[in-house]
Amino acid sequence: MLNKKAQGMPMNVIIIAIIVLVVLIILIAFFAGGFGSVVGKVRDLFSGQTSGQAGDLAINTCQNLCESAGNLPSENQRQSAFCKRSFLIDDDGDPDTPPTRESCSSDVIPKLTDEDHRKKVTEVDTLAVSCPGVAC
Repeated sequence: MLNKKAQGMPMNVIIIAIIVLVVLIILIAFFAGGFGSVVGKVRDLFSGQTSGQAGDLAINTCQNLCESAGNLPSENQRQSAFCKRSFLIDDDGDPDTPPTRESCSSDVIPKLTDEDHRKKVTEVDTLAVSCPGVAC
């Protein structure tokens, strides 16, 4: 019998193959659907601003943001996430009705973005989460 060792694939080839595969996927996404829509979907995924979320989850997030804003000096509270962040709220779960853009504080009226206009959001409101000691 002959003693032959099997030849393994070098690690460099595996790493290069993975990089080439990622670049290929990016190119396919760019030519198939436009890179702007891909970037927008990824941004929505990580920013929590998808097509809409439940109001109770947004209220819970606002309460956590209120606690964080309360720890800031009063001159920095206007720049806190509690005063700046807004949510797309879709309470009815019906894809035919557009979600509403809502802010945490009743002192701040959210502004509609270009993405909101694409999603046909026309209504703005506030969640009116009470946050004593924080001035927006």
